Amino acid sequence: MQTLSIDAPAAGQGHCARPGGDVMRAYYWLLLLVLNVLMATMPWGSIYLSLIIIITYLTFRPAQVLHPNNMIFAFYGMYVVLSSTLNFILHMIDWEYVLPWGQMIYWDQLSRYTLFQAESTFLVLYFAFHRFARPTASMARAAPPPAVVVRPVVLQVLYLASCALTFWFIQATAGLQAWLTDYSVTYLSMREGHGLLNIVAIAFGNITVFLLGVQSYHSRSKTWPVLAALLIMIPLSMIGGIKGRAIFLLILFFSPYLMQMAFSLRTVATFAALFFVLLYLGTLLRTEGFYASAPFFLEMMIGYFNSFQLHDSVVATRDPAGLQTVFMIFIKPLQTLGFVTDMDANFDISVMLTKEFFPDQWYLEHATQQWPLDTELYLNYYGMWLGWLPLVCYAYAISILFRYAVLKRNYHLVPIFMVEFIRIFATMRGTIVPWEVFFFVGQYTAYYLFCRLAIKVIPAGEPKQYADQQRA
Repeated sequence: MQTLSIDAPAAGQGHCARPGGDVMRAYYWLLLLVLNVLMATMPWGSIYLSLIIIITYLTFRPAQVLHPNNMIFAFYGMYVVLSSTLNFILHMIDWEYVLPWGQMIYWDQLSRYTLFQAESTFLVLYFAFHRFARPTASMARAAPPPAVVVRPVVLQVLYLASCALTFWFIQATAGLQAWLTDYSVTYLSMREGHGLLNIVAIAFGNITVFLLGVQSYHSRSKTWPVLAALLIMIPLSMIGGIKGRAIFLLILFFSPYLMQMAFSLRTVATFAALFFVLLYLGTLLRTEGFYASAPFFLEMMIGYFNSFQLHDSVVATRDPAGLQTVFMIFIKPLQTLGFVTDMDANFDISVMLTKEFFPDQWYLEHATQQWPLDTELYLNYYGMWLGWLPLVCYAYAISILFRYAVLKRNYHLVPIFMVEFIRIFATMRGTIVPWEVFFFVGQYTAYYLFCRLAIKVIPAGEPKQYADQQRA
């Protein structure tokens, strides 16, 4: 496996340094201007937005696999580039839609404001991460940290606790048979009233999978940590949403490997292929094989990534505003404490808008559509006028965590960063500060304490024989 040193020139700059880089960036800004003119004046502006996203990523490509900009690109790659490009291709070949409900996504009808706001959010976040996630001079000079071992007793206790909590949740909701035979209905409608248990089970599962990944990376025997991780990942994925949860747990397990990997376009292609394979398999399980055929799955991908169409419906029905939904994060805690008695009060922007635009989906299925982060910026920070301010603050906070967890390879902070790294995707489909923030504080504190308890650092002067015994 090829590894990456943080004192490499590419990592020091936060992107892959190349000869003639200044000239390439000059061409980038000129091309950005041209594409913006085309997006403002030509049909199918989403295609020019897609080109802006791709060219920005290729010009300022991160050097680390776990760099936040890779997750930013992943989101826009799916919710803009993939969806709009597929929609455009099918339009050009006069595709006859085969899904029962026909065509529902029309990227050519998206408003100019929505396109330019999407571009603004992408560019502000991308360049903020590009700037703030660079290692400091002291990080570039720092020696690699010593090897570590995972204390077996702590890992075993956490593993047993994760199994017990997960199967308790399964049994308390609908029972194992219902989860196995009618997964979609069970997941959507049978979990209500067990949210706290779900959060605790997922938190214990996260830290257990991470520690198994550390054990796998630092030990000579890889078989048992991998098998143990797979066994716990299956039920954890079921209770947390099998499509996204399985992908997250795999990334969490392999995070010690990903921290050391050199990053290239081949890596991007490999991860993209793995993602779509897992997405396809997860979709088959979630929908009991409904999207098994290639045409069905193709159309599903266009319609599934529909956040910006949802945002366009908000842009079409109201003006930009200030601080309309930002205080919703307090509703859930206040309901729990009894200060808010209305159990139907809005505690999330997607819940509020689902009630407005898709009332049956909320009141009958208790499910939500997912509006993009642009909608929160539109309703709370007047869209593009002040939306850059919370974006820069958010990018700065995540970048500091990235530098200390990944670049300094501090395993006590890595699981916290990994949750936030994956949560970038959720943030882009919601809000910067969600109502779950109060639970995250408790989870992150537990992650840090468990890692301090479970991970033993082997000092540089430790006898090699002892270190080998600990890793075995």
